[in-house]
Amino acid sequence: MKKAPLYETWEMNDFRELLDGIEKRYAVNCAYVWHDGYTDDGIITKSYTELAEDVKNLAAYLCAMGLEGKTVAVTGKNSYLWAVSYLAIGCGCGMIVPLDRDLRSDELSGLCTDAGCAAIFYTSDMEEKIAAMENPRLLRLPLSCAETYFSRGAELRAEGSMSYENHTVDPDAPGVLLYTSGTTGVAKGVLLSQHNICADIVNVCRRVKITGDDRVLSHLPLHHTYECTTSLAMLYSGGSIAFNDNLRRLPRDLSLFRPTMLVTVPAVLEFMAKFVRRSYADARGGKLLLGVQRAASGVTSKTLQLLSDKTGQKHKRRIFSTIDHFFGGKLRAILVGAAPLSPDTFRLFEGFGYAVYCGYGLTETAPISLMHDDFYRCADDTGFPVCGVEARIDSPDENGIGELCLRGPNVMLGYHNNPEATSEVLRDGWLYTGDLAQMTKSGAYRITGRKKSMIVSQSGKKIFPEELEAYLSRSPIVAECMVYAEEQDGNLRICAAVYPDKTETEKVLGCTEGDPAYAEKLRALLLELTREINNSLPPYKHIRRLIIRKTEFVKTTTKKIKRSAPENTEHPAGETVIS
Repeated sequence: MKKAPLYETWEMNDFRELLDGIEKRYAVNCAYVWHDGYTDDGIITKSYTELAEDVKNLAAYLCAMGLEGKTVAVTGKNSYLWAVSYLAIGCGCGMIVPLDRDLRSDELSGLCTDAGCAAIFYTSDMEEKIAAMENPRLLRLPLSCAETYFSRGAELRAEGSMSYENHTVDPDAPGVLLYTSGTTGVAKGVLLSQHNICADIVNVCRRVKITGDDRVLSHLPLHHTYECTTSLAMLYSGGSIAFNDNLRRLPRDLSLFRPTMLVTVPAVLEFMAKFVRRSYADARGGKLLLGVQRAASGVTSKTLQLLSDKTGQKHKRRIFSTIDHFFGGKLRAILVGAAPLSPDTFRLFEGFGYAVYCGYGLTETAPISLMHDDFYRCADDTGFPVCGVEARIDSPDENGIGELCLRGPNVMLGYHNNPEATSEVLRDGWLYTGDLAQMTKSGAYRITGRKKSMIVSQSGKKIFPEELEAYLSRSPIVAECMVYAEEQDGNLRICAAVYPDKTETEKVLGCTEGDPAYAEKLRALLLELTREINNSLPPYKHIRRLIIRKTEFVKTTTKKIKRSAPENTEHPAGETVIS
């Protein structure tokens, strides 16, 4: 285990202690900021004091509606009202069930029934779905009426209601029920205590410095524990949270809100990397300029080794001033999770002057378990266990690869109404993650693949789809890809389904998609790429079948391809199949 300094933190065990602590410490500081979407200068801010009052008033209203001790769901677009609802339920009401806004009405209905929800908060974009839900006893609470809830709650408190003050929170009881959107199976209900989440926040902040000067741009769905926990970590540290409600407006919001930190997923960062490379390639002399700037950035890294890392990063950002301007001019750190980030993209953004922190976690671990920090970052791994978390490799093979097991205060209580599934993954205090990993020479951990997606050849050789996908993804002509195995005449063969990048392929091929020769040229181009990859690998890893998709893959809300989705493995008529 590496030795590193620890930042000073303050202890909390539940959301009530979190709210009390931030109200006392940060009071008039900005907690949330967003654009009203209607006017040019419609910037709205909420201080920590205003946040605390809104939470208390809403909690008082919920108790008056007979919801104390009950389970309440929240769904819809990221917004201040979504965040207030989450905190009000947790601080003064009962158990929170964050739900994916992309679910169908019948799916929302089924999960609310499974969770035993008494009520559901929802944003205005969800009105039709909520109206179609078949839960007659479920109390619908549209967040378009939030001001009414706040006003009534304030009146109740002014009249002497002490429901919020008298409500007690058990930090170790089930506090949040999260339904996973896993890539390889049916969603499970993960039960986390408030202590699970709070312990994760405190332990991450012991080695990642966040201050009141920091601002994060929230663009990942808040129902996902990765986005939710990191947002709460920002509040814990006194920073501010700006909302982006649409990825198409991400460039505008980066310029408008000027974040210092960006919490994102590899798919978004990879898209940005392609955008940057394409912008340089399209500009006259752009490739030469990029090469010169990257060389200068490398020189900066070497000549400033005796200075602080922050100083070196600032100098790099000055070299890439155009890119820095695109990100708002204040960005200093990028936190990446939910899936592996390619080393090339890691190094690219580090070269631009941004500290890139990769992390690993599961909904079952609230979620962050392994992470880079202010004292260690590396393109080829996902860092060390966060403070308080233990990790080990179960049954490692000759290469040291085995199932990653975790133990710590952030590990879930279990799966909702599913003791069999719970006992499968929670054994002797350890969570068996289902992910394969190995320890590097530095002691950090590298995730090598998912146990369920690992392919075992007839000779017993292990093939990790993620490795082959990484090779394919290095090519700019590949937008998305998925590798899997299928049976043919009693033997397994490796298949690669590829969704090409239209802009790049048209540029390379010198013709557009409408050209009669396009399809044949595209087949030849991707076949050549596959052969190049196969030539660099042992025969048992060779891709034997290539499928060119005409549509994107079905993905989770954090942009991970769903390996189990039939739409991703059953290829409809009209798609090109190459054997």
